[in-house]
Amino acid sequence: MESSLIRILPACLTQPLPAGWDTSNAEFVIEVMPEVEQPHAVVLALPTTEPDILLLDADFPGADVFEIAAQALGVRQNLAVVLVSADNSPENLRRAMLAGAEEYLIKPLEAAALRESILNIAGHRTLRVVQRGAEDTASHEASNGLVVGVVSGKGGLGKSTLAVNMAAVVAGATGKTAGLIALESGDGSVLLNLQPKLGLFDLAGNDDRREEGGYAVDWMRQFATTHKGGVSYWQWSGSASQHPEGIPEDFMTALFDTCRRAQSVTFVDFPILTAEEAGTVLPLLDVVLVVTSSSDLLAMRSTKTFLDWVPEELAPRVRVVINRSDPSDMISREDFEATLETKIAAVLPNEPAVASQAINMGSPFVLTQPNSEIAATVKQLAQVLFRLPVTEESNKPRKRFMLF
Repeated sequence: MESSLIRILPACLTQPLPAGWDTSNAEFVIEVMPEVEQPHAVVLALPTTEPDILLLDADFPGADVFEIAAQALGVRQNLAVVLVSADNSPENLRRAMLAGAEEYLIKPLEAAALRESILNIAGHRTLRVVQRGAEDTASHEASNGLVVGVVSGKGGLGKSTLAVNMAAVVAGATGKTAGLIALESGDGSVLLNLQPKLGLFDLAGNDDRREEGGYAVDWMRQFATTHKGGVSYWQWSGSASQHPEGIPEDFMTALFDTCRRAQSVTFVDFPILTAEEAGTVLPLLDVVLVVTSSSDLLAMRSTKTFLDWVPEELAPRVRVVINRSDPSDMISREDFEATLETKIAAVLPNEPAVASQAINMGSPFVLTQPNSEIAATVKQLAQVLFRLPVTEESNKPRKRFMLF
């Protein structure tokens, strides 16, 4: 069965949207993209995200959101803008109309009203067509999988541990699949207690097996090792790997394109990147998780340097995560955000005993110690970023968890 795809880009939200507003129906598939958090990045994000509807919060402090709406409509043809605000003054309604917004919804928002507004707009527009049905839906999702780069400005910040656990969360979610590509070292195999025999060197050495859009998925999976939790794992070499004479220049492009067809989410654990390397690989990624620390001035400075390398048009893809946060840390979240000039996506607690025990057990702590504070926060982060089903336990308040 065919349905129309509505792609929605939320931006500058000052409070969470009501649960259930984005539920698809038989006629329309609603796809919500990662939020653009900063006003200056909204217009820049339009060419890469290609939304049908821009959902803007007019209450964002210090920004003329009405002007942003007008600029967005000038940049993207056939875009619809929905503004939300707690201010129902005639002046704001007039400004919304002059900006070209199709809807101006008053807070507090109700899921049914917001969803009805979205569907009404969609009913008067020409949208992308997608196939529905059990097999077709799975195929559609696989072809639109995400490649998520996990990076940091310096070593020793828990980047690989976070990548492994995020992959385990996604792999355990209903209807989702996950992969992990370890480009830095074999740390991932230690954390997952795996002993790969083959690796990416073997895949790169079989360039004659390339096809349009990368490699055949079944072929690429022959070079993976699968963890009992469902994560497909790749690293550069295994115990029986044959090192090729050279790696094709477009190998990463082909690899990531194949990953989008193979898994719902593929995490790529990168080594420390130079400015030149960052400029090459960042455009290939759908989401960039930048891992940092609030206990280390060098970590903050290296993170700032890395963020300065990110092209402005790619900024909406970046999420900064403070890892191993502790009440004794010398840098506050507010100071961190002021220095980086960006919002912190999440703050994860410091629980070294939990992390160490998981390493010794050779399994992610989200599986071995799911009730720990750090496991709960990582699950919540993955659920928000990748729209995973929210479990009852995930809804419990966590006093130290901060997200977006």
